[in-house]
Amino acid sequence: MSDWDAVIVGAGAGGAAAAYGLTQRGLSVLLLDAGPRFDPLTDYPLTSADWDARDFPEKPGSTGTVTFAPGQKLVGSEPLLVSGSRGLGPAVTNGTRWMERYYHVRSIGGTTLHFTGESHRLHPEAMQMQSRFGAAADWPIDYAELEPYYVRAEELIGVAGPANQGARWRSRGFPLPPHPLSYAARTLGAGAAKIGLDWQANSRAALSLPWNGRPPCNYCGACNKGCPRGDKGSADVTFVAAAIATERVL
Repeated sequence: MSDWDAVIVGAGAGGAAAAYGLTQRGLSVLLLDAGPRFDPLTDYPLTSADWDARDFPEKPGSTGTVTFAPGQKLVGSEPLLVSGSRGLGPAVTNGTRWMERYYHVRSIGGTTLHFTGESHRLHPEAMQMQSRFGAAADWPIDYAELEPYYVRAEELIGVAGPANQGARWRSRGFPLPPHPLSYAARTLGAGAAKIGLDWQANSRAALSLPWNGRPPCNYCGACNKGCPRGDKGSADVTFVAAAIATERVL
């Protein structure tokens, strides 16, 4: 095909979702990206003895150039000043938050290949920051207008989550039940309950049960290294795959 109804440049989360939406309306789409395609089965090997010491794999052209603004100065926030991790080191140096932690992936699926799989809806009040709190700006739409699109995206991705999330009301439940809580989560939750803090399972774009031909999560903990099973809802195995299935996208 040489004539296309639409050409989309960038096959990350936004471009992939746009391609899917257009193909659902019967349009033909040329989906372009500067990066390569990753094959989950061959590019994310978790069978070697040192798999947990590896980072997300790189291919020619898969690492884009990212610049960062100076991090914020932290004053009087002792827990944050000493925050960090054993693997990545301190998150704050000289009282300034270190910003260069974002791993940008240029590829079919974009940085969703590397993301952890968090899947949260915006709080309705966060869409009215100016009118409610006098900060930032209000969204031009409200939560009620956005909510049906959350439902459609969660259905395609296969999001697992709890029945209720308070103010972030739902017209339909999550397509999959929440993931079982780990021993550490149950222990922390019990402690939180004792001091009157509410808590619940996180909503995640990782399958808790088989969904649309994809297997459930095996809890290897390697979401950021690339998911070889396809249970994490990255754009390549969700929106791009669904668009390709229509035979209206290249």
